[in-house]
Amino acid sequence: MSKAEHVVFTGGKVVTPEGVIEGSVEIQNGKIIHVGQISPQGAEVVDVDGAYIMPGLIDMHINDGVALLNRINSPSEHADRLEKVSRDLVKLGVTGIFPATLAAPVDEIVDYLEGMAEFRSRWQKEPMGTELCGALVEGTFMNPANCGAQNPAYMFRPDREILNRLLASGVVRFVNVAPEFGDDSLDLIDFAISKGLVAGAGHCKPTADQMTRAMDHGTSYFVHLLNGPTGNSTKSFDNGGTLQAALRDDRMSVELIVDLVHVDGRVVRDVISRKGAERVIAISDSMFPTDAPDDVFEINGVLGRVDHENNYIYVTGRRDSEGNVVEIPEPEVQTCDASVLFGAIVNMNDVFENLVKILSVEMEGNWVRTHPAHPLDEAVQLASTMCSTVPARVSGMYDGSWGRKVGALEEGFEADIVVAQVTGGDGASFTPKQVYIAGQKYVG
Repeated sequence: MSKAEHVVFTGGKVVTPEGVIEGSVEIQNGKIIHVGQISPQGAEVVDVDGAYIMPGLIDMHINDGVALLNRINSPSEHADRLEKVSRDLVKLGVTGIFPATLAAPVDEIVDYLEGMAEFRSRWQKEPMGTELCGALVEGTFMNPANCGAQNPAYMFRPDREILNRLLASGVVRFVNVAPEFGDDSLDLIDFAISKGLVAGAGHCKPTADQMTRAMDHGTSYFVHLLNGPTGNSTKSFDNGGTLQAALRDDRMSVELIVDLVHVDGRVVRDVISRKGAERVIAISDSMFPTDAPDDVFEINGVLGRVDHENNYIYVTGRRDSEGNVVEIPEPEVQTCDASVLFGAIVNMNDVFENLVKILSVEMEGNWVRTHPAHPLDEAVQLASTMCSTVPARVSGMYDGSWGRKVGALEEGFEADIVVAQVTGGDGASFTPKQVYIAGQKYVG
């Protein structure tokens, strides 16, 4: 891996927050110093041969089920495992991740968070790949009735003491707090905000009025909208349900798992149309970013399997309080209630490709009759907004209030850059050719 001291990327299409331009990107000492028309003086010139030059992909919601499968329980072992994840993900154009914690015994979550902190310390001394930007405490304060593929035995009412234990690692950036526990929820949201965290809501089913109160207290984004499951009510009581509040209120950004399994592509387009790309965080929710198991596995008492076509992961059973496995039987009557999904089987390169695919073709919606096809440049820019800029903005990295300043190709930002060939339409593709983090080359 080589450090690019002074380089100009030219001969390609530059993806900026405002749109795609024909131009160049100049970096020096790991930072972007100019974007646009450049006459390089004394710089190494890299001709990208018509490829797109874009900010690195940031996965704001990713899991690592392998660590749980292998019963890793020491911070140093977690850090070793994260090194492998880091080296593998950077090859895909992913320059930053926020790993999530699942519902688990608090002591085990503490070990995992301390492992993340140890990895971050190693990375800061000698970067080896994708940066671990921070952690999401996802499963601890969810509504057990909305547990999804997680174990409700390890979910707790909002509790300052528990959150304080998790904050000791110094790595937590996001916390998921179900808003429906009334004053307890609002108190923990207030506490989280006071500690500098970003509060989210997911795996929950508050009324729209309850969700609005949570936003009044600082909740700013929704954890994988439409999955978890997400509460939903089309009745008029309390202004509707969770989904309705999340879609209507512009204060709330929303995550979408864009594997095109968790959320159908037509619904993804509907949500983008309603919220605007500037409020959509595209995520992988990958359960196994590397080394996925090829047979039944168990995580925290929940059993799952990767489907035979390697398209999704589903729950096959749960272990009861006496240690017995209770399998999930096939339903007697086929309904629209599909199997409970267990995270996704994609990474952010797939998410970006899927977005370009559905944005660059005309397609039917559900609540919107027809969505237009965007020109390829526009589809790429919209995908970049949702895969880089919005997660950076929501996390605080875009303005530099949390960690390195990334998420866009703009003067003064860190040079987290991906050079990629991208095609659109039904056969859309995203192929990273070069990947840089803070001006250090990892791919190409």
